[in-house]
Amino acid sequence: MGKNPSVDLLKGVLILLVMIGHCMEITHYQHPALWVGAGFRMPLMIGISGYLLNLIRLRAAGMQRIFGHYGERMLLPWLVAMLVYMLISGWPLGWSMALDMLLRPPFHLWYIPVLFFLVLIARLVPLPPIVLLAIGTPFSLSIMASFGLDHGPIAPSLLAPDSRFLRYPVYFFFGMLMAERGISRRYLGAALLAGGLGMAWWIGLGTGSNSMTLMAARLLMCLGFIALLPLLSLVRVRVPPLNAIGRDSLFFYLWHPLAMALLMAGGAGAGMMLALSVPGLFIASRLSARLPTLGRLLGSMPERRATATLPDAVPQAA
Repeated sequence: MGKNPSVDLLKGVLILLVMIGHCMEITHYQHPALWVGAGFRMPLMIGISGYLLNLIRLRAAGMQRIFGHYGERMLLPWLVAMLVYMLISGWPLGWSMALDMLLRPPFHLWYIPVLFFLVLIARLVPLPPIVLLAIGTPFSLSIMASFGLDHGPIAPSLLAPDSRFLRYPVYFFFGMLMAERGISRRYLGAALLAGGLGMAWWIGLGTGSNSMTLMAARLLMCLGFIALLPLLSLVRVRVPPLNAIGRDSLFFYLWHPLAMALLMAGGAGAGMMLALSVPGLFIASRLSARLPTLGRLLGSMPERRATATLPDAVPQAA
C-alpha cells in the first residue's frame, strides 16, 4: 500500500487523540471526549497498520530481513523507550524482567510488541486475509467478552501474554482485507452508517455497561470506520502539521508520556501540557533525525527515506 497523505493525516489525528486521552488521564480530567476517544483510537491505529501492510512483499522477504527491518525501524526505539520508562518509574529488576517487557509491557508500550506479533502472524501463516480474519476473530471476541475494557495477562502464568495480543487481530486482519479487496462504492454508505451508529451506541454506554454490549458497540464503530479506509485512500488531503505528526507518529507515540510528565512536573496544566508537548516533540524529532544513530534509537523519521523493500506497519501506525 503506497504512501497517501490522507492516511498520514488520519494517523496524525489519531496520535493527537492518543495524546489528548493520556493528558486527561495524567491530570485526572474527566470529560466525555475521553470515553469516546478511548473507544476507537487504538483499534483504528491497528486497523490502519493492517491496511498499510504490503502482504506480498512481507511474505516474499526472509525472516532475517524482516527482523532486520522491523528491528531497526520499530523494535529498537521501543526497547530504548522501554528502558527509559522503566528506569524513571523504578520498575523492579528481576530474572523475569525480559519476559515481562516482551509479553506484558507496561504503560503505553504494549502497542509495538502487539503490532509486531500481528505482522509475524501475517508473515508466518500463509493464508489470505479473509481466512486470517475468520481465525483471529473468535480469539478477539473471547478476549473482549472476558476482559471488557480492562486488560491483563490471559492466565496466571509467566508465559501468559497481555490480553491485547489477542484482542486486536480482528482489526488488523480486517484492515488487511480492506487493502486486498477494497469495498464497493455501493457499500460505503453502509460502512459509514455502521461506524456512525456504533459511535452513537458507544457514546451512550459507560464503563459499567455489560462487556458484551461494549464489545458489540466498539466492533460496529471501529470495523465500520476501518471499512472506509479505501475511500480515504482515493482522496489526497493535506494538513501539513497533522501530516507531519502522522509520518513521525512512532516518535510521538513513544515519547509523549515522558514529555507530558516533565511538563506536569514543571506545573503545567492539561491545556498547557498539550500546547507545549506537541511542538516540543516535533522539534525533538526533527533534531534527532539529523543524527542518524540517535534518530534510529529514538524512532524519529529520517529526513530522507530510501525506498523501502518492506512495508511500514509501524504506528508511524499506534
